Amino acid sequence: MPRPPLPLETWGKVRRVTIAGKPTAIAYYRDSDGITRPMQRQGKTPAAAERALLEALRDRLAPSREYLNRDSTLELLSIQWVEEIRKSKRAASTKERYEGTVRAHVNEAVGGVRVREATVPRIQRIIDRVAKNSGAAQARMLGVVFKGMFGLAVRMGAADSNVGLSLLLPPVETKEVRAPTIAEIRIMRAAFKTFDRVEPKRGDSIRDLADVGDMLAGTGTRIGEVLALRWQDIDLNAGTVSITGTVSRIRGQGIFRQDFPKSQSSMRTLSLPRFVIDMLVRRRVRSYSEWVFPSSTGKLRWPENVRQQWDLALEKTSVSWMTTKACRKAVATLLDDEIDVDAAKDQLGHSGKEVTSKHYLERKMSRPDRSLTLDAFAENPE
Repeated sequence: MPRPPLPLETWGKVRRVTIAGKPTAIAYYRDSDGITRPMQRQGKTPAAAERALLEALRDRLAPSREYLNRDSTLELLSIQWVEEIRKSKRAASTKERYEGTVRAHVNEAVGGVRVREATVPRIQRIIDRVAKNSGAAQARMLGVVFKGMFGLAVRMGAADSNVGLSLLLPPVETKEVRAPTIAEIRIMRAAFKTFDRVEPKRGDSIRDLADVGDMLAGTGTRIGEVLALRWQDIDLNAGTVSITGTVSRIRGQGIFRQDFPKSQSSMRTLSLPRFVIDMLVRRRVRSYSEWVFPSSTGKLRWPENVRQQWDLALEKTSVSWMTTKACRKAVATLLDDEIDVDAAKDQLGHSGKEVTSKHYLERKMSRPDRSLTLDAFAENPE
């Protein structure tokens, strides 16, 4: 009967021999691929040779990172999961949100809990507490994080099932879409022009909301995509703009241009309306930076700074409820009315029209007049 193989990643008996007159230690090691290989080391004495061999065997066995097991803490699990996320192709802002969620809600709340102790009821209580104290959106994000973390635990053999798949997350509250009308977009544009004419209190503050607003209203792009535009993305002769990136920020590193927008479908080239081309021609003549909408010092601008000016410019108008995202809804609704939902989807850069319909198109209450058809139900139609 043949001798049973060594267990994976273990070695057999260490033998001391002499090879070419030098003390040598030899052992057979069964590697992670199932192949048993001889290993040997030499030393000044047989004991030194054996120590050298054992050290080499331990180095071969040592993983590049600490293996997870059922007794690993959720803090260790979160650290290794975050390492995976950092290496992924997700957007920098998404990675930042995941890491922030881990810092805020995982390590402090359940960081010392072992993987084997992380039952669905225990983790569900964390989700419920975050929903109560921090809101449904934070709880849903935490659910996504737990799903990813326990997915890693399953892959590493530290858990039999993914606890995150059984969690009950707060429902997504769908608000009624309110899209600005053409008249309201015109009110917005007029308010921005008025705002830009007022001398800013800070000398280094830039006032070009009218141009930013025109770009948003004339394209349906996101504010991060607009601020990431370079002049090389604009073809004034063809009257097009190529959306190939967005503004993002990494903790401790500041803002930068991410060389891809929110999704693959967001990579697109759009034809520009005449009023946007005229605005860009004016800006190109006096441009002082590679960015189309730079700060006063020629650097990238952060969207939140623009939103602050936006709110200030509209606060005493009838369209004070409008945000930068409202322009996308206005564009989507107008294109849906004049063409169809596919035109709106393509302009906004969505992969499917479901997202466009659900989040960007204002629901219409009126329906086509089919009253004459329904008159067929009458007993004595005239």
